[in-house]
Amino acid sequence: MNHILEQPIMFKNLEIANLSIGDKLINLGEVLEISEYEDYYSLVIARRGQRQVWTFGKEEEVYVS
Repeated sequence: MNHILEQPIMFKNLEIANLSIGDKLINLGEVLEISEYEDYYSLVIARRGQRQVWTFGKEEEVYVS
């Protein structure tokens, strides 16, 4: 019987203020743009062949790969 050992995918918990363009948000997509506002961050994310805008509060954390 052949067994294929796969490398586990590693995720990291990241404060939204430390997010960078090019990070990949788990289950959302690659971050293309980041705009900071008084109470939140607005992110443009590549998802399903589209550019989608998502907003996150400044105290939130996200998971990236």
